[in-house]
Amino acid sequence: MDNVRPTPAQVLEMDLEGIYIGNLNTVDSDLALPEAGPCGSRFVWETGESRFITAEGRVRRPLHGMGNRKVELTVTASYEGETARRQFTATVVQEERETVIAEIFPVELALAPGERRELPSVAVARCTDGRLITRPVKWESWTPLAEPGKLEVAGIAAEQPVRAVLTFGPTEREEGPRRRLEYFPMDRVRLLPGTVYYENQRRMLEYLLGVDDGQMLYNFRRAAGLSTQGAEPMTGWDADECKLKGHTTGHYLSGLALAFAATGDGRFSRKLGVVVEGLRECQDAFAAAGECAPGFLSAYPEEQFDLLERFTKYPEIWAPYYTLDKIMSGLYDCHTLAGNQEALEILDKLGDWVYRRLARLDRETRDAMWSMYIAGEFGGMLGTMVKLCGLTGKRRHLEAARFFWNEKLFYPMSRGLDTLEDMHANQHIPQILGVMDLYQAQGDPEHWRIAENFRRIVTSGHTYCIGGVGETEMFHAANSTCRYLTDKAAESCASYNLLRLTGQMFPYTLDGGMLDYYENTLCNHIMASCSHDSSGGTTYFMPLGPGGAKEYSTTENTCCHGTGMESRFRYMENIFAQDESFLYVNLLVDAVLSGELEARTLSPGVIQVQALSDLKKGLKIHIPAWAQEKLAVEGGAASHRLEDGFLVVEKPLGAGERVVLRLPMELRRLENLPDENLVNLAWGPYILAALDGGKDFLTAASLEKLRQEKEGPFFRAGEIRLIGFPLVDQEPCHVYFRKS
Repeated sequence: MDNVRPTPAQVLEMDLEGIYIGNLNTVDSDLALPEAGPCGSRFVWETGESRFITAEGRVRRPLHGMGNRKVELTVTASYEGETARRQFTATVVQEERETVIAEIFPVELALAPGERRELPSVAVARCTDGRLITRPVKWESWTPLAEPGKLEVAGIAAEQPVRAVLTFGPTEREEGPRRRLEYFPMDRVRLLPGTVYYENQRRMLEYLLGVDDGQMLYNFRRAAGLSTQGAEPMTGWDADECKLKGHTTGHYLSGLALAFAATGDGRFSRKLGVVVEGLRECQDAFAAAGECAPGFLSAYPEEQFDLLERFTKYPEIWAPYYTLDKIMSGLYDCHTLAGNQEALEILDKLGDWVYRRLARLDRETRDAMWSMYIAGEFGGMLGTMVKLCGLTGKRRHLEAARFFWNEKLFYPMSRGLDTLEDMHANQHIPQILGVMDLYQAQGDPEHWRIAENFRRIVTSGHTYCIGGVGETEMFHAANSTCRYLTDKAAESCASYNLLRLTGQMFPYTLDGGMLDYYENTLCNHIMASCSHDSSGGTTYFMPLGPGGAKEYSTTENTCCHGTGMESRFRYMENIFAQDESFLYVNLLVDAVLSGELEARTLSPGVIQVQALSDLKKGLKIHIPAWAQEKLAVEGGAASHRLEDGFLVVEKPLGAGERVVLRLPMELRRLENLPDENLVNLAWGPYILAALDGGKDFLTAASLEKLRQEKEGPFFRAGEIRLIGFPLVDQEPCHVYFRKS
């Protein structure tokens, strides 16, 4: 029976399902439309708009100002007299705007006499339309002054002169902020049942247990010349013809390691052990074949890295170092969270390979690589190499981290200049995480400035109401998000990485405002992004226009599907923390810190924090900004006060003693920009969504006389039902409303 020949209908189904023609969300170059399927069917393509994509796959981008355009592509497959069809929707990105430079800002540096430092490889320019951009600079040679004084160095950027003003003289020793608290390890934190956080985590645990480990190794084994052991091929971005394959396996390893840390369930450590062992076999096979440099490991040959060094553009190659980062990050998590020693051995060899690969390139080549759209995306490689150095102690791993220095992003951020417009959002957010890893390792205040300025610029001018950023994966002009309420808003993995950045920075500032951003983005984007079943699905983009409906990425294996396997656990890293004098409850999530504290919701807006034993430290509980004015507090062994966004209880609680918080769960209106006629409605931590499929904006005034249906964020306004956005599944809804 195993040799039964498939029917024509089955052949058509398999061939159509296997078609992969690239990331269709941001099309900016020609598509390779296949003419036949691997099982023998023939393909004929039709286009819904030949002006932008022809039936042969040639792409003509709309002129700037026309906006991005959606094009429906239909393929008809035929086999032995039968036919079947499949449709694809491609978004063709409009051409870049014409850039006319009005001025180029000088570079200013303060140096000690005799000090020589590499000048920035880019300068910031202001365009005639007001945008700030960066342009590469070629500097003349220069010699530092041995005595105090000023030196001007000439350069050329965008065929225009630019100067660097170097001031030599006494320099004050500058210091960045010191780390003031530590998070508790995940194995001491457990979620309590009954919340959306717990349910979303439970579903992801079920999904991870059902994933075929052999399938996750399929591409690696095939690339290394090993048997795939009967596993099914990967799909979507991990399909054989896709050049990003391998990234999902790295996320999967991180997901398993995090799941083990979050539950202590040995099934997850055993599964990750199987995958790690399979990757070791592949790494050994690559080395034995002699066709790759020692230590290499990927789901495709080393040629992808050769092509990047020749500045080959996307989509001919697709971010080889990004994929490598996911693999290395997964191995790092397997070692640090699950104690897998073999993962570290593989990782160590990979780190050596990265060093050897990049050490032979000059700075100009690396700068050109990292500035390339998509092709040069390297994820969090900077931070991964810093953390690997922390495990191995190898100086070369720290040196390799510095090879990922992207001046195009870091220099303007060090000066507090917003050059993010038209930059790919999640290509650059993980790079800032890497800068913070460098700061944590070395304490250079310049690194702190870069990270803090980036965080401030993004969260103050580039976020939607749910905390997410980017539209069609791109940053746009500051304070313009309401112009981009489309079905491709707020990429999920961008918010995932912004939360990780916030978690990195908070211990240095203890800024309650950071936790306000964290709570809002966690509750209204990350928790709203996951499917309401155990399919492992995560939204790639979050539709925020009127009547938008979520779509969950599952078989396509997108970047957001990958981070979705991790994000249901990552926020547990930040719930509880401590310094010398206080225990911190940073997030009002129902959870227990083993042996010490429990936070539990008694009813909507009523949260109890109880000591499980005699505490040796006082207590600081973050109170969200929306709740501070009308907060009521009961219990506690001593007086308390509200300070910098925290409820402070100085005297340690005894076993069984508790603090009860009563938060004002009231409807409130959130204003957007003064020149926008759009608002959001919120109740407690939830952004409210009106379940309605209409494509015209609803008015806030018509919805604010709400009738609460039951406990929790469930309301009715006439015939329209409003619920907390994280509780919306795939119903069309509205989250932005006209004021009147």
